[in-house]
Amino acid sequence: MSKFEQLEFLASETRRPHERRLSWGTVVLLAGFLALALALALQLARQNATRPTDGSAPDFHLKLFDGGELRLSELAGQVILLNFWASWCPPCRDEAPDLQALHSDFSEAGLTIIGINILESSREKALDFIAEFGLSYPNGEDTGQFIAELYHVEAPPESFLIDRTGEIRRFVLGALNYDDMSRSIRELLAS
Repeated sequence: MSKFEQLEFLASETRRPHERRLSWGTVVLLAGFLALALALALQLARQNATRPTDGSAPDFHLKLFDGGELRLSELAGQVILLNFWASWCPPCRDEAPDLQALHSDFSEAGLTIIGINILESSREKALDFIAEFGLSYPNGEDTGQFIAELYHVEAPPESFLIDRTGEIRRFVLGALNYDDMSRSIRELLAS
């Protein structure tokens, strides 16, 4: 027996009959599964990102329904209440009179309420909502949901109370009410 035949014989002995190699199809399938699992994990992490309930309020630029514009950072020195709303949202309708009352009672003392319309089907519906409730504080549409993403807003209404230094002091999920919010506003205006 030649040396070559002996080596071939040894190689076949070391291979076990139950061993299998992964086929290219299996490798591709496993790689696809891992890529899908990674994509889902990243999406879940993004969805579960926490709202900024403390720390500096993310800055943004908002085009208002009345044609004006505002930038949050330009309102430094004021207490700010950001309210994310939609006309089709029943809790938004419930809180609208309270928001207008807060604006009427505290705007001269240094409170600025900013209404941010999100997930709306049309500009006209948003404008009808503003007119129906007589909202006289600044309101604008978050086209592209850019601001809602900055604040990790999931569904309206959601509100953020920001102090004079630009720090978020309170987050309200769902409809806010006048009595509860006015206490928080008074505290921030006094400090």
